[in-house]
Amino acid sequence: MVNQLKEKKEQVQRQQNLDPENPATESSRIFFCGSFCSALSRLFSLTCVIFLVLSFATLLSAIFWLFPPRRSLPRHHADHIVHHNASVQACFRLHKPASKIISHKGKLEKDIFSSLDLRNHTKVTVLSLHQPGASNFTEVKFGVLPVLTHHTLRKDSLTSLRSSFANLFAQRSSLNLNKSTLGKPASFQVLKFPGGITVDPLGLEPVSGLLTLIFSFTLDVSLSEIQHKVDLLKNQLELVLRLELYESFRVVLTNHKGSTISPPVTVKGCVVSAVTTMESHIQQRSNNLAQAPAKNFGLDNSVFGEVKNVTFTAYPEGKVLDSDSVLALTPTS
Repeated sequence: MVNQLKEKKEQVQRQQNLDPENPATESSRIFFCGSFCSALSRLFSLTCVIFLVLSFATLLSAIFWLFPPRRSLPRHHADHIVHHNASVQACFRLHKPASKIISHKGKLEKDIFSSLDLRNHTKVTVLSLHQPGASNFTEVKFGVLPVLTHHTLRKDSLTSLRSSFANLFAQRSSLNLNKSTLGKPASFQVLKFPGGITVDPLGLEPVSGLLTLIFSFTLDVSLSEIQHKVDLLKNQLELVLRLELYESFRVVLTNHKGSTISPPVTVKGCVVSAVTTMESHIQQRSNNLAQAPAKNFGLDNSVFGEVKNVTFTAYPEGKVLDSDSVLALTPTS
């Protein structure tokens, strides 16, 4: 009897466990489902994190590939005091990277010194070596200074140096550098020169004869800009001057700041006749020039800009004077 009661009790217990409405069974299911969902949530969270990390890494790689970081290129800059004391400064390009030039800075200074035929009381100092961006050339900026501090360059040194700079700028001479070590120099520019810098853009031979006209005007451009348009300048001036076969003209360009890259430029010229010129011809030219400022002195405004400060002096009877002395190719410093 006891065994029968025990078996019946166990049977009832089994039925309760199978009954879906049994609270104990429901509680077990909820616990199981909760555990499963929690595990699934953790799995998806981990997957999302991994996906986001990989996506961010891919994005960074793409950004660095499209926009590579700028490399810190080697460069050299002289002391600020040296920059300030260098009253004569110029620059040019070397077609070699700065990393290969910096180690030969001393050699570069010696070669520039020799090329300029400087005196022993002067020295050349490289003020900066700079390689722009992703280029493969180096911008060299140098100064010419007296060897002794608190001294100034001598007048004879400035005269010789001014002539050398003018020829280098006009590409009538070049710096004699060791090309295998330093590369080939190009694009010579004058940055600073006491007393100004004057160049003869046409490279004409000095003319002598009877001076019949001196003229000058100012252009708001740099010497470097005019240098690239010198043939056009010559042709347009010849038209406005209306030269005869026995006449010739010469023109020089001056920047009183001593820079070939900064405006303005003073254009000064003269007309010289090989024979005595008829006074009527000179008078006719003077009348034409009097009207020239209204026509921009015959120069193309879109190329040379506006002509300003026009002056001219005619010599009806002619005046015997060498063109070099008239144009003052070497300004006083």
